[in-house]
Amino acid sequence: MTLSAAADINTPIDPATGLPDLDPYFRVVTGRTAVGQALLRRLVTPRGSLLGEPSYGLDVRGWTNETLDARALRRLESAAATELRRDERVDDVALTATFAGDVLRLDGRVRLVGSTVPLRLTLAINAVTAAVIAAEAT
Repeated sequence: MTLSAAADINTPIDPATGLPDLDPYFRVVTGRTAVGQALLRRLVTPRGSLLGEPSYGLDVRGWTNETLDARALRRLESAAATELRRDERVDDVALTATFAGDVLRLDGRVRLVGSTVPLRLTLAINAVTAAVIAAEAT
């Protein structure tokens, strides 16, 4: 199923390395892929670092250097969900955060504006890499 989300030009992430994987043809990314990448970008961009958008971003990579007990994970879930709701394509978000080893994993459902089918989103983030593991209709 294809979700009707606006096209976005993005930098694809190589799932093997979690690093940017530039497409030499700079093709337009659409649908779930575009939304998943845009949401991941929001969560790895330090607030205030995007020119002209001082309130954009929440760099959750910094949380991976802290002791993430249950209370800290709930605070992270809330902060990340609030940041994702700032994307105009997102109507609502429910996230669950887990931390094992050095990998922060965010699993959730994203309800997109104008869509009745939620997006299942899974992000894996550590201090160095970030990747969209899944961005699919449920």
